[in-house]
Amino acid sequence: MIIDRIVKVLFAIVCYSLAGLIMVLVGFLIFNGLDNINWEFLTSFPSNSMTEGGIWPAILGTAYFLGIALLFSIPVGILSAVYLSEYSKESRLQRLVLTANNVLAGIPSVVFGLFGLSLFSITFGFGTSVIAGGLTLGIMSLPYIISNTHESLMAVPKSYREASLALGANKAETTFKIIIPASFSRILTGVIIAVGRIIGETAPILFTGAAFYITRNPSTPFQPAMALPTHIFVLSAIYPDNVTPKLEGSISVLLIIVVVLFMFVAVRRRKETKKLEV
Repeated sequence: MIIDRIVKVLFAIVCYSLAGLIMVLVGFLIFNGLDNINWEFLTSFPSNSMTEGGIWPAILGTAYFLGIALLFSIPVGILSAVYLSEYSKESRLQRLVLTANNVLAGIPSVVFGLFGLSLFSITFGFGTSVIAGGLTLGIMSLPYIISNTHESLMAVPKSYREASLALGANKAETTFKIIIPASFSRILTGVIIAVGRIIGETAPILFTGAAFYITRNPSTPFQPAMALPTHIFVLSAIYPDNVTPKLEGSISVLLIIVVVLFMFVAVRRRKETKKLEV
């Protein structure tokens, strides 16, 4: 019993120490740049070698990249997970596909960037564009959406399926009217986690769709755009010896977006847990 208590205390110390360290680091980075964030900073274009002005084109470009990524990855990822969980029989091929999907989730982002450059920018002829970068991010987010959606669908009790089929519904009606709505909250949580994963990626869009500096926003998806991660990278590369206020502000904005996304996920999961307890 004493050994169990000692081990429990040691594990608790390690766990809370790491969590506290991460929170301190994120909090330091956010609060360090808050003084540089104002309306002009958020709504104006950068100027004077990006030492002045704001980050509006980077914010808008990030939204463009994410929008295209989600338009591609959400339907493809959810339908793939629906097939794996509801239509395909348990077999060696299914296990191989799920294993390959988990392996893809661990591949470095620079590999996805090179893949997107080869496929979308060169083979498809999209060049350096928003659509090439967005599709690359979409492919990068697919493993997370497929894995989470598959687990969410499998977590729905079999009694739901049996009751629906017993009432005369067919397989498709049961899947899209019963199973998916029952797991919608978990699926949405997985999508948000995928967004939080790809929103800060630099390499995929650096190779495929990012512009270092622009004086106007892209008018079509086939033009390049700025993005917050690449903007931070460029500022760090141009001014390696000192941290400019614009860099601090850009880091704070990006981290605030990520923190808000994950807080939303945490709140939703807490609500789900309370519903299950009731």
